[in-house]
Amino acid sequence: MWNSIEDTLRKYFQFRGRSGRREFWTWAFMVLAVSVVVVCTLAGLSFILDNAYNSVLSSVYKCILISLGLFWLAMFIPSLTVSVRRLRDAGISPWTLLIPAALCIITFIVLVDIGLSNMDGSTARYSDALAFILSAFTGMTIFTFLILFCLPSKK
Repeated sequence: MWNSIEDTLRKYFQFRGRSGRREFWTWAFMVLAVSVVVVCTLAGLSFILDNAYNSVLSSVYKCILISLGLFWLAMFIPSLTVSVRRLRDAGISPWTLLIPAALCIITFIVLVDIGLSNMDGSTARYSDALAFILSAFTGMTIFTFLILFCLPSKK
């Protein structure tokens, strides 16, 4: 397991080549596990902060939140490279990764616009129905890519 993670980190900027299912899924579960632990810690601290505000805990909360953002930023490139190599290994063009990436960006923009308009009481440029449809379509696309990542290697 650790060898797969080391291989992915060693190939940090290497988009060429192939990655097997084991390397891809080991990497994906490692990123997911670290994220879940950090988010659960943040949720626990959030609960504590709601009940008894403490400036020390608030600082810890902010540090953990910043650490999570930095972790995701640091893991973006190796996650992208291992995804590209995995799709190539399955015989699928890596350029297809642009589809879920574009959908995620568009959905994020729409959701942020709706959220910001709800905060200041103004009218959103986009409807809630559009946000729902985009979110559902993005989710289905990501699910489809998870299935594509499970395909066996093409030799």
